[in-house]
Amino acid sequence: MKEKQLITLDENAIAFPVNFAPAQIDFSGYNQMKDQIDQLHEGLENYEGNLKEAKSTRAKLNKLKKAIKGRKVEIKKKAEAPIKNFNDKVESLIDEIDDSSSKISDEIKVFEDQEKQARHEKNLKQIAAVCELAEIDPAKIKYQSSWDNKSYSKTKFETEVDQQIALIQQQQAQYVDNVKIVSEKANELALPADHWIKTLDGHSLSEVLDAMTDYKSDLEAVSKAQKEAKLNRLNNLKKQGNKYVDPETGEIKDKIFSLKLKVKGTSWQLKQLQSFLKDNGIEYEGLEG
Repeated sequence: MKEKQLITLDENAIAFPVNFAPAQIDFSGYNQMKDQIDQLHEGLENYEGNLKEAKSTRAKLNKLKKAIKGRKVEIKKKAEAPIKNFNDKVESLIDEIDDSSSKISDEIKVFEDQEKQARHEKNLKQIAAVCELAEIDPAKIKYQSSWDNKSYSKTKFETEVDQQIALIQQQQAQYVDNVKIVSEKANELALPADHWIKTLDGHSLSEVLDAMTDYKSDLEAVSKAQKEAKLNRLNNLKKQGNKYVDPETGEIKDKIFSLKLKVKGTSWQLKQLQSFLKDNGIEYEGLEG
């Protein structure tokens, strides 16, 4: 397909070749007419004529005024005709120039958009390449629309991408450290680590650690309350053989089971077991060291 070529304007045409001559109006009878009207006007200073003559003179004056105004309109219209014709031609040229300029602007925008898209794709490839070297996900880079501008410095673009990569690497390293800290804290508090590690996504390390401590305290408080309630219920029951019964109603509330258990462990572990049995009101023998 043959490429369209824009027509080059003639410089002489751009020079706007227009000849202009001021309109000439020959009002040769002006002085004579003005003298007569001046005389009439001055004569009215001490005028004492009759009614018929006054009305006749006024009618002649009004007729003269109408004729003068009509002639003025006619002459002015003829004098302004070339100006109107010239103005219409100029406006027509301007409208056509604006339309042509608009069409060219549309074509320029198409080219500029294509170039901008090409720069965008090139930038994305470069970001992907440097992110691969840095072992980070390119999707984590916050793309700036200004990077696609033709006037944007390539050096500045590369510097800003490198700065983002450095920050992401720093955040990832910090996240690894935070995960380790949370895992150790979870192990210390005997809590599942996975849940609290996920909580790091929307909260700071200090917030997560505080929440873990509070949660553990709540669990211990609930457990303690449950144990106390259970022990209180047992204390209020009467032991009869291998059963606990309500002393008031005689209703069997629970059964007592006896098991022989052989355990091995460190002194600390055995003390922990002993403490657990005691806290839960379980009778035992042979754990005293």
